[in-house]
Amino acid sequence: MSNFIRIFALLAAILLGTAQAQVEINVSGAKVRGIPIAVVPFKVLDGQAVDHQIHQIIAFDLDATGKFESIGTDKFLAFPSRPEEFRAKDWRFIDAEVMVMGEVWNLGSGKYEVQFRIFDVAREQEVGSGKRITGLSQRDLRTAGHVIADAVYNTYTGRPGAFQSNIAYVQRQEIEYQRYRYKLMVADWDGYGAREVYGSWKPLLSPSWSPDRSKIAFVAFANSGPIVRVIDLQSGDVDTIASFKGVNAAPAWSPDGSKLAYSASRHGSPDIFVYDTVTRQHQRINTHYGIDTEPAWSPDGRSLLFTSNRAGKPQIYSYSFADESVARMTFEGTESANASYDFDGKNLTMVHEGGQIVVMNEENSRLTWLTNAKYDESPSFSPNGDMVLYKTEQGFEPALVVASADGRIRTRLTNVKGDVREPSWSSLR
Repeated sequence: MSNFIRIFALLAAILLGTAQAQVEINVSGAKVRGIPIAVVPFKVLDGQAVDHQIHQIIAFDLDATGKFESIGTDKFLAFPSRPEEFRAKDWRFIDAEVMVMGEVWNLGSGKYEVQFRIFDVAREQEVGSGKRITGLSQRDLRTAGHVIADAVYNTYTGRPGAFQSNIAYVQRQEIEYQRYRYKLMVADWDGYGAREVYGSWKPLLSPSWSPDRSKIAFVAFANSGPIVRVIDLQSGDVDTIASFKGVNAAPAWSPDGSKLAYSASRHGSPDIFVYDTVTRQHQRINTHYGIDTEPAWSPDGRSLLFTSNRAGKPQIYSYSFADESVARMTFEGTESANASYDFDGKNLTMVHEGGQIVVMNEENSRLTWLTNAKYDESPSFSPNGDMVLYKTEQGFEPALVVASADGRIRTRLTNVKGDVREPSWSSLR
């Protein structure tokens, strides 16, 4: 269900209750045909036990993209940690094409160092030279896993990894019977380390990351109705951007972070407005008797996608700042909503037919179905465009899921707890 429907037709639906879900990681979908990769458990050199899951984090990160297939450690013939211990035949035997190994150094005083190496099995040689990650805390050992996964991903795809990014989402917690607290949460991309950055006794909607990841715009509810606010994640300061009479909804940052687009009904039917963070001026960029909402910027900042029912049912349109023209983008099916671009503007993800997540190639309008459910919503591209985060329901419980952009792999982020909704993926900055 898109924010288009939620805010203007089914607002009451956000008050429905669901049970809390304990978290773990599940991967589902078609058979993986990614690059077979063996990630060896990293060896702790000083002999002291160090609680780390570096190899598991690397494998999980890469598996979720659909471009790699990790091989279980139960198939390994050896567990090397240094180059001189690498024997290509051990890894060819289990059909691995890539092997990753490394060491963890306990430096004392709660500090650690990690060294990792990537080997190409077919060429029987190391890819690049061993790299060290220094100055790590116990918590940072997870970050080291993401850094290494990014390195592997970039080496074999030529694209940046997305594993050092963050996600935001809304969690609803039942404090007592039918009395709820809503929390804006921020976490690592895999849902680990979630923390509350803003709380309210009224619903929160539509979190949107600033390009530098320092702020999040979102919709809160005041006595007057929904308003657009921005929170500074470092200081905790909150600024109200749009609190006009009527509905203020669906904020979206421009690529350079200087503007916020949003939808407001201050003049009657909802239109798209752009707020300049420097001049603090609000500009209405379109006027129509229909409902226009859910703006999303193109990567070059020259146009905006938005959802409109001006043709009867919700569809995706594009507004050009150059000539102020509006063009319809979607024609397949009866309904499309909540669209956004990937990082290079070649593809859009959106909610199709009221509850299916799809990716559309902008050049030929070809659709790739990521889901075929009825209740999926709030799709958000990873910063490299290779995965899509969305909210669904599994077993009558809400869940956040990441799908590979080709639709083959779906990974539930079960590090995310409770009644969750409204996910948003940050940039890499």
